[in-house]
Amino acid sequence: MERDVLSAQFIAGLHGLGLLRTWPFLDAESALPRLSELESASADRRHESLDVRDAASGYDAWSTTYDVRVNPLLLAEQPAIRTLIEKLPGERALDAACGTGRLTRLLVDAGHDVIGVDSSESMLRRARASIPEAAFQSASLLELPFPDESFSIVCCGLAMTHLAGLAPAISELARVLTRPGHLLISDIHPVAVATGAHAFFRLQDGARAVVRNELHWHGEYVEAFASAGLQVRRCLEPRFSQEVLDAFNSKGSPPALAHLLGLPYVLIWDCVRDAPHVP
Repeated sequence: MERDVLSAQFIAGLHGLGLLRTWPFLDAESALPRLSELESASADRRHESLDVRDAASGYDAWSTTYDVRVNPLLLAEQPAIRTLIEKLPGERALDAACGTGRLTRLLVDAGHDVIGVDSSESMLRRARASIPEAAFQSASLLELPFPDESFSIVCCGLAMTHLAGLAPAISELARVLTRPGHLLISDIHPVAVATGAHAFFRLQDGARAVVRNELHWHGEYVEAFASAGLQVRRCLEPRFSQEVLDAFNSKGSPPALAHLLGLPYVLIWDCVRDAPHVP
């Protein structure tokens, strides 16, 4: 669905965020130029056309450019998730919502026998072509076609943000996990979503499109993990670094993005499934 949006809404919001983050410790003389920047940004009335997609049609369209264009989110997420994957024991692994297979590749390189599943056939075609060592099939996060306790490792990268609720998917991921087994989930950080971060991408013709990211706070995750019999080992929160902001700048993004520096961009959960209770 094509939507006409006001670019100044985002840019002025970033300037406002910068002012809010420095309140009340920025002196008045230093705050005045920042207020002027905010006023200038707010006066801009230029419009932008944005193609708003649901997750299914959005990722089908995005599949053609997903591995080509620089994605700053992956610059923040992938090093941290790679480190966790390389430390995991086990043999059989599931990459749930695998997309074009970026986490599948990390699992394969770490020596695991991997199956990737995704609901987008367009994404799966690219995954099969780039990672012939793994097996791939079409499946939903909410209905995985595997018996209970099929995998010692389950990974899910940057997919939960497109779900209205976490509990059903996390319960299903836990179901196919052995006891004990390891679950790794990465997601866009709720602070990033709350400050305007959604899944923006370019179509083949260069038009700008977006898939909405849903807001899931830490408490919702913790409750879903507990209900599914999962224990949190660690929680990582990679931030907006200068490297990440430079990647945005290389795409012509506004300098006001600098106000995000140091805020969390990614949320990563490292969990284990409870061992069976022995009376």
